[in-house]
Amino acid sequence: MSELKLTVTPSPHVHSGNSLTAMMRDFTIALLPATIFGIYFFGADVVRGVLIAVVSALVWEGLSQWLSGRKLELGNLHAVFSGLLLALILPPGLPWWTILVGTLLMVLLGKEVFGGYGSNPFNSVLVAWVALQLSYPDYMAQWILPLADPATTSAPMEVFTSQGPAFVREYFSYTDLFLGRTAGFTGQVSALMLLIGGAYLLWRKTINWRIPVSYLAGVFLFSGVFWLLGTGAYADPLFHILAGGTMISAFFLATDLPSTPTTPQGMILFGLGAGILTVIIRTWGAWTFGAFYAVLIFNMFTPFLDKIAPEVYGR
Repeated sequence: MSELKLTVTPSPHVHSGNSLTAMMRDFTIALLPATIFGIYFFGADVVRGVLIAVVSALVWEGLSQWLSGRKLELGNLHAVFSGLLLALILPPGLPWWTILVGTLLMVLLGKEVFGGYGSNPFNSVLVAWVALQLSYPDYMAQWILPLADPATTSAPMEVFTSQGPAFVREYFSYTDLFLGRTAGFTGQVSALMLLIGGAYLLWRKTINWRIPVSYLAGVFLFSGVFWLLGTGAYADPLFHILAGGTMISAFFLATDLPSTPTTPQGMILFGLGAGILTVIIRTWGAWTFGAFYAVLIFNMFTPFLDKIAPEVYGR
């Protein structure tokens, strides 16, 4: 009689069929429309920035894994996606060496120091962006004008912060904001292209609808309340939705898997809270791009939000 041998392994025991590589491939594909539009509007500087960011992210991650004696995992495409995403939230004409610093911080400080992807409590791309913003503020505000020759060389959110909503309405139309005919970082070049990318991620079920929808709802509703109370003192909700990185935050930054909640209730609270904080920072804070800071700050609340209504054990 043969001896029965059982293999004991931890859960989960049923695989969904999805993989990190497939998800990162979807995220990268979803960013391609905005990337192509950015190249069209800003030219070769976008190509240069994207290539430097993606290649250097792969190099830094490979070196980190090799030096630490870990298996090389460059094939999961996370370095490719994160490098591309970082390039899209940087000014198109940023010096090459600052991009290298950014990707190094993104890989080491944002991810590898915590044990690699999946263990990072904060969005690694935003960690790098904040570090560059605080270290090189002058470089991070040097914009390249798009082909449309806008009325001002400042980004829409800079005009809103320094001069007020009245000047925003004077310089920018909703069409300009929707199509990206303004100065700014590459990833805000077209809210339309980012919506197309976000719709692709939702169609592929790569992201859960709760975070982007609740985030956009938080931005729209909270800014709408103050706009109705005094239209002359506050920007209207549509401006907050179309400008300042709201769209790329909703679909690509706030949906970072390791640093955001996994429970349905936690996702909704995360999105609403980050959306409200975005408007608060923009309206009363000193930071220009409140969306990025808001998502990074709310990463700290992810463990708490997941504990509010935890999943049933074994589900």
